[in-house]
Amino acid sequence: MRLGSKVALITGGYGGMGRASARLFAKEGATVFIAGRNKDRGDALAVEINEAGGKARFVQLDVVKQDQWDAAIIQVKEQAGALHILMNIVGSNALVRLPEVDINEWNKVFEINVTGTLRGIQTCAPLIRESGGGSIVNIGSVAGITGNFSTAYSSSKWALEGLSRSAAYVYADWGIRCNVIQPGFIETDLTASMGSNPLVKKMQSNAMNNTVLLRRSGRADEIAFTALFLAATSPLTSLAPTLWSMVDGFPQRLTSPTSAPTT
Repeated sequence: MRLGSKVALITGGYGGMGRASARLFAKEGATVFIAGRNKDRGDALAVEINEAGGKARFVQLDVVKQDQWDAAIIQVKEQAGALHILMNIVGSNALVRLPEVDINEWNKVFEINVTGTLRGIQTCAPLIRESGGGSIVNIGSVAGITGNFSTAYSSSKWALEGLSRSAAYVYADWGIRCNVIQPGFIETDLTASMGSNPLVKKMQSNAMNNTVLLRRSGRADEIAFTALFLAATSPLTSLAPTLWSMVDGFPQRLTSPTSAPTT
């Protein structure tokens, strides 16, 4: 088992990517803390994992609230005695875009996508260090590399890339690796609701038909296996404090960027 005796905390742990990662990490031997705001969904997934022979618990967490991060890390230490893996998945894809950006909505996206992740890193890193080191895996987006029409989302994912690289520098001496996965369009609970937006639907169709060589969206389990590779200690990861992993269906980046469609 690649994560035997390890302890993992996954934010958004019962969503699409979180659910797939929690199941896989538990299957690979980790004790998994499923973090999120919905206790019923978190408890249900924990029961499923435990009944399948894994080890999982739910922990109440709203990533924008520092007091809940503090309470979560206390719970993890009390119940598991250690923490080796932090996977930051929670994010907002609210459509906030130029030419008319609502600053309040912009700030909400950054509070979740960037500051929430920062809170998690700062709160969890001391326990990961105390536990002998480990890995932080952040979920970014291909929009944080190429940019797209969703101004706040794309900008926040660019910021997350910088945060992840900075954390890798700072925490390397603590024995902590920090990696960021940059997915393309992944079929999850969060993206399922986007299909009703005609702008997003048209952009997704253009991307699938014109730029993505595999001609399909990604799956949550594909992200989970990438996260497992980054979270597990191996000769390939132990000497790489930060890796830049793209899981996006091989877009053809040498072509001109697709302009945002008009509504």
